[in-house]
Amino acid sequence: MRKKGTQRDTEQGNREVAQGFIEKTLKTLRVSPRVLCVTLCNLFLLLLLAACQPNVAYVEVTREVFVDVPTPQPAEAVTPIYVTRVVIEEAMQIVPEEVVIEVTKAPVGTESRPVQLLFAPVVNTSVITARAQPLADALTAATGRAFEIGILDSEQTVIDLMCAAPQDTIAILSAADLAQAEAQCGVQPGLVAVRPDGLTWQVGMITARRDSGIETLEDLAGKSWGVVDTSSVPEFTSIQTMLADAGVEPGEIIEFDTTSSLMLALYNGEVDFVTAAYTPPIMPYEERLWVYGEDDPEIWRRLGVPPSRSPIGYVIVWGEVEFGGYRLRDARASIFDTQPEIYNQTKIIALSPQIPNDTVTFGAEFPLGLAREVTAVLSQFAASEACVNSLCSTDFYGWAGLEAIGE
Repeated sequence: MRKKGTQRDTEQGNREVAQGFIEKTLKTLRVSPRVLCVTLCNLFLLLLLAACQPNVAYVEVTREVFVDVPTPQPAEAVTPIYVTRVVIEEAMQIVPEEVVIEVTKAPVGTESRPVQLLFAPVVNTSVITARAQPLADALTAATGRAFEIGILDSEQTVIDLMCAAPQDTIAILSAADLAQAEAQCGVQPGLVAVRPDGLTWQVGMITARRDSGIETLEDLAGKSWGVVDTSSVPEFTSIQTMLADAGVEPGEIIEFDTTSSLMLALYNGEVDFVTAAYTPPIMPYEERLWVYGEDDPEIWRRLGVPPSRSPIGYVIVWGEVEFGGYRLRDARASIFDTQPEIYNQTKIIALSPQIPNDTVTFGAEFPLGLAREVTAVLSQFAASEACVNSLCSTDFYGWAGLEAIGE
């Protein structure tokens, strides 16, 4: 009950305060009762609305929620499946097209395409240049064509260049080089050199002491062999082939520095046999030439007279040639002055095959008409005085001339 009275007292006090506020306000504002009435109504509504506003209380509530969670099923085993995919690819092949472009070369012998005169390094390069230039000048003057000198590093290089430029090249080739070049690319020999002895070929001889018991090639088996130059075709390689063909294998091969030392070793019995150059004798009265394969290498022995030295230095048999004697020119003559018995104590067992001298050779496709011109000019040049300072010089090839080469 006490609480209730207190509330009423409070409400009564509020009304009194409000009434006093109103009266005071009216007096202050000096408004009419009508306006006052409206103002009060509005105020009452405001108070009513304020009294009716609900009190909001925030309560934290913990709620237990039950959720059905599905039991996870074991994962199924995954079996890999391999799929072979067939891929068909179309290969594209690029085939290069060969385009042939024809290039017209200048004629052989023009300034832009001179004929190449090729030389192996047989002597010093400066000597070759000095001796070959008069030949090139003579060819140009006679044919109206351009010629150029080419000095190469080796005989093989000369051959290779002739094979590479068969229309443009002329070369001087030895017998061995000619054989190789013919086999390699079919070069064409045109002229062969004539030596001062008048021969266009060379041969080697096999010589032994007369008391050695050596009579045939078969007797050379196991015997010591003396030679100066194992690269010489007539003096070594051709004879080596002869012995191999006969099934003969010689013994030790001994090299010497000079022909004189070689022959002296044979004379003294230091080697069983030797091989050296053979030059046939000049026949009596020069009625004919000694013939290879027909005449005996020591045809002069039939006279039964030993060789001697002539007043002018030749080794002769039965006097000078003009008086019916023979002039001997083989390698044994080199020691005749010191060992005059060299011919009496030695004999020739056999000769090698004929080996041609150096040749003037044309490339396999050298123009035939120009080759004929060059051949004619070279033959005339070799027979002239101009050759003395060129091909015929003793410090160059030392030729006595040139002849057309036969089969």
